Amino acid sequence: MATRQQQNAGLTFRHECIDPEPPCSRLGFCLTTDLTGNGRDDIIIGGAGKPYPGKNFVLKAKESNFPTFDRLRTRLGLEEMHLFWYENPGWKRHKMAIAPHLDVGGALGDINGDGRLDVVAGQGINHNAVYWFEQPKNPRKLWKRHTITTAFEKYHDVIVRDVDDDGELEVVGLSQESRTIFYYDIPEDPYQAPWPDSHCHIVDDDVRVEGVEIVDIDGDGKTEILAGTHIYHRNDDGSWDREDVVTDWDDVRLAVGDLDDDGELEIVYSEGDSPEYGGRPGRVAWVDGPDWTPTILREEMFCPHTLQLADFTGSGRLDIYVGEMALTDNKEPKHLIFENLGDGQFEEHLVESGIATHEGKVADLTGNGKRDIVGKSYGPNHHIDVWYNEG
Repeated sequence: MATRQQQNAGLTFRHECIDPEPPCSRLGFCLTTDLTGNGRDDIIIGGAGKPYPGKNFVLKAKESNFPTFDRLRTRLGLEEMHLFWYENPGWKRHKMAIAPHLDVGGALGDINGDGRLDVVAGQGINHNAVYWFEQPKNPRKLWKRHTITTAFEKYHDVIVRDVDDDGELEVVGLSQESRTIFYYDIPEDPYQAPWPDSHCHIVDDDVRVEGVEIVDIDGDGKTEILAGTHIYHRNDDGSWDREDVVTDWDDVRLAVGDLDDDGELEIVYSEGDSPEYGGRPGRVAWVDGPDWTPTILREEMFCPHTLQLADFTGSGRLDIYVGEMALTDNKEPKHLIFENLGDGQFEEHLVESGIATHEGKVADLTGNGKRDIVGKSYGPNHHIDVWYNEG
C-alpha cells in the first residue's frame, strides 16, 4: 500500500492507496459506515464491468493484503464484483453482490426495519433497475439483491430519507434518461419485486439533474427535496413546486450546512462534470437564502465531482472539501479544503495533487474523532484511496 503525507497550513493528511486494482472497471459510488461495530468506518464501493487486466498482477498480488489466488481469479476474469466493501482496520476486501452497471450515487438506509443499514443503488445508461441490497447479520457474507423498480432509466443519485414527513423512510431517485425525480414509499413487504406502482410518487417528470439532498432548507417545518440546482416544496395535496436556486449552472454535486453561523442552512454547489460534459470549467460556490445569492469560491476546476462538508480543523465550523476527477485530460487532479474562518469567510488550501478522486466521502477511519477522507477514481486508472487527517 502506497502512503505519503501532504501538509498545508495545519491541514495534514497522510495518503494510502488501499487497493490499486479494484474488481470492476468503473467505480460508481462510495459509501462509508461502521459495518462491524468497532467504532471505525468501513468503505463500500459500487461499480460496473469486469476488472481491467492489470500489469504484473502476480507481483501486485504478493504486495497486497488479498490472497494471491483470489487476485489471480479476478485478473483472469473468473470473478468480478460490482458491490464490495473494505474492512477497517486492515482493508480486507469482501464481496457483497453481483449487480451489473451500478451507477453513481448509492445510499444507505434500513429498508426492512431490522436495524441494519442496507445499500440502495441504481443502474446506469441503457439500464433501468434500482436495487436494495440486504445486509446480513454477518456483513462479511453475501448481501441479497432485491429490485425496487425498473420503471425508469439511468439513475444518478438515490437517497433514503423521510421525504414527506410521515415518519417513515422513502427511497428517492433521480432518473436522468427518463428526466424524472421520484420517490417510493417502502411497502410493508419490501421483498416484493418490483415495489407496487401505487407506492411511486412523481415529483417532476421534465428535468434532468444530479445531486440530491432531503432537508428543511427554509425552516418552514416541511422537508424539501434539493435536486440539482432546484428546491422542491411540498404542497398539502402532495404536489411539488419547483424553485430555481441558481441558473446557468451545469450538473452539480451539492451539500447543505450552516456555513456562516447564522443558524440557517446554506447550499454548496460544485459543477462535478464540467468541463467534460459542461459548457465551462467547473465552479464551486455557496449560496445563502432567501435570495440565494452565490458566492464563488473557485473557478477553473476540472470535474470537481467530490463535495463534502466537515470540520477538518476542530474549529467547530464546517469546512468545504472538493476533489477533482482525472479522466483522460487532467494530469494533476487537485483536492482543496476551503477552511471556514467564520462570518462567511473561507481560505483555500491545497491538500493533495495528482491523485484523482470521484464521489469521495468524509469519515472517521481511526476512531479518534477527526474527519478523514475516502475516495476512489473513476478513470482511466482505478484505485481506492484514503487520506488520514493527522493535523
